[in-house]
This record gives sequence, C-alpha cells and structure tokens, in this order.
Amino acid sequence: MIKDIKTFSVPDLCDLHENKINIGDIFLRSFGGCKNFYGQIRTAECSHSNAIVKELVQEDGANKVLVIKHTGTDLCSMVGDQIAAMAYKNNWSGIFVDGYIRDVEIIQDIEIGVYAKNAYPKKTDKSIGIGIKDSRFKIGTVDVSSGSWIYVDTNGWLVSKEELEF
Repeated sequence: MIKDIKTFSVPDLCDLHENKINIGDIFLRSFGGCKNFYGQIRTAECSHSNAIVKELVQEDGANKVLVIKHTGTDLCSMVGDQIAAMAYKNNWSGIFVDGYIRDVEIIQDIEIGVYAKNAYPKKTDKSIGIGIKDSRFKIGTVDVSSGSWIYVDTNGWLVSKEELEF
C-alpha cells in the first residue's frame, strides 16, 4: 500500500511561509521507507516506557504524525519494527522521535516516514510509567503540541500552528 502524499520540500515551505513556521534546530536521521512526510501532530512524552506510543499507533493516524519526546535519563528505543508496522497499518504519515529507535534494518523497508536521533538496541522499561499523551514540549527551540502541523524531509523539519498550502 503506497500512501498518496502531496509533493513538497521543506526549503520551499520555508520560503513560502517564513512568518508562519518554526524551523527545527535539532537534526534527526531518516530511517523509514519514506523520506518526506507531513501531518497534524499527536504528541507522546515518554521517560522509559513506550506504552503510550503503542496505544497511539493503534488509532487511525490518517494525515497525522506521531511526535515522541524521550525524557528519560537512560538510553532506550522508543520505536521498533512492531510499532512502525502498526503505525503504517493504521495510516500514520510518520513518526518523529526526539530519541532513539531500533530494528532499523526492518523499519527501512516499511513505507512510512521515521526520523530519530539514532538507533539504540535497548528496549524500554515497561515498569517505569506509561508516558503522557498530547503533552506540550520543546524539541530544541521549537514548541510542539498536538494539533499543530509538522513537515519533514531530508533537508530538515518545521512546525506550523496550521496546515500549510503548497
């Protein structure tokens, strides 16, 4: 199943909408089968458990991007192949992780956008909290909240309070 996504470029969006956007200043790598994606944001803030992430990807994600902030002190992966596959199955446009993922050799073949700081093989600790759904947080200097829009490609990423035209 290939999802129908309008073609865009983050640099072009920056040029067209410079007064409506916040440009990301944390640099993440592409791991998924799609390099470009955008959608309305749903947030998940997680310390050491990705239970809330698993819950969210089971919802219909049409035109949505799951933005995850790992707030824990111990390194662990917030997304693996099962979460990426479930997000794809439920029509999410992408997953954007201010943290780490694993199973990259499988995720690269799933036709979904996945960006993260890097790979780290350790799973989360399910005994430490479940996380917060639809929280507001910063990634670098950019405010991120559910309902805003994120646009991601290999040039970078940006957030807007409303959907951008292109």
